[in-house]
Amino acid sequence: SNEATNSFVGFNEIGDYVLGTLIGIKQVKSTLPDKKGELQNIYTVKVKESKYHLLDEKKKVIADPVVPEEGDIVSVGGRKIIDSRMEKVKLGQIFGLKFKEELPPKTKGYNPTKLITVYVPKNDKGEFMMDNEWLDSQKEVNSDSVDF
Repeated sequence: SNEATNSFVGFNEIGDYVLGTLIGIKQVKSTLPDKKGELQNIYTVKVKESKYHLLDEKKKVIADPVVPEEGDIVSVGGRKIIDSRMEKVKLGQIFGLKFKEELPPKTKGYNPTKLITVYVPKNDKGEFMMDNEWLDSQKEVNSDSVDF
């Protein structure tokens, strides 16, 4: 029961999604053959709700979805369209990503393009929803630092 699970969200079946709080962004070098050395954004999300499918060794979708619990931490890899929409999302802001549809590949022999939509919910006042509990916890962490 203590086994670490794969917390990297795979958008492998239409309808896969993650909704939560943006708590971190880091850049790593891509390992994809045609993007070697290019930097890729990795978004760290505190889950509100999520459901996604992983692939097996043969790159087939595993039927049973992964359903993280509220509060779990997952990672999402950026792509051009996701990154362009995520530029305006701030740390502590609630957002969602949903795999809406697959578009035919532009180049023969390539995989279809996954259309993943970014959502930024607003409250009754029309303001972007923030995770105030998480933001407050960050203030506490920062106020615990010791001055020398």
